[in-house]
Amino acid sequence: MTHPRISQLVAAAMIAIAGAASAGTTPEVTGVPIVETAGPGGFLGYWGSDVYKLQSVAERFTLPADGDMRLTLVALWLMNNSDTQQKRVQLSVQTDALDEGGSDSIPSGVVLDRWSFVVEALGWNPVEQSFNSKRLPLLKAGRSYWVVAESMAPATVDPVWTFASEGTMFATTSANGVWQTGGSGAALTLRVEARALR
Repeated sequence: MTHPRISQLVAAAMIAIAGAASAGTTPEVTGVPIVETAGPGGFLGYWGSDVYKLQSVAERFTLPADGDMRLTLVALWLMNNSDTQQKRVQLSVQTDALDEGGSDSIPSGVVLDRWSFVVEALGWNPVEQSFNSKRLPLLKAGRSYWVVAESMAPATVDPVWTFASEGTMFATTSANGVWQTGGSGAALTLRVEARALR
């Protein structure tokens, strides 16, 4: 015969498990850094590329050649040209146009994952915001991908994606929806994590 207290504990545990399942909770998938720039600041101070309705910003990263992986997280430091308005930004990870039949290394428009969020920072006080991937899209070994930030914010109250304090990376901006030829320069703050295929 089962002790009544044990029966109550088992029942409570089963209810908790069922509740978590019905709430749609999923465990966070962790990965290892593929890209991890230094934080914002340093010699150049806090400054970077503006993200607003006339200009999108993108930074390229390349997966190591030793195996395919799944994207788990993207994080970047943002600050804000406004002290009062927190604007919404759309962030995406896209394939490289060269892998989609294009002639230049720019974002292709083929979106692997996407997030929409409000910039937490007010004024030039950088905040790192991170985004876990629920899709866990496949990243192919040796291929390049783009992290793209877009916003409908006016130029006077736009969010700013800060530069890292050291290092260089390949980046580009768009002008009225057209991507410019990319190039290597001061790295925009960025962290990308992925996990190996199991």
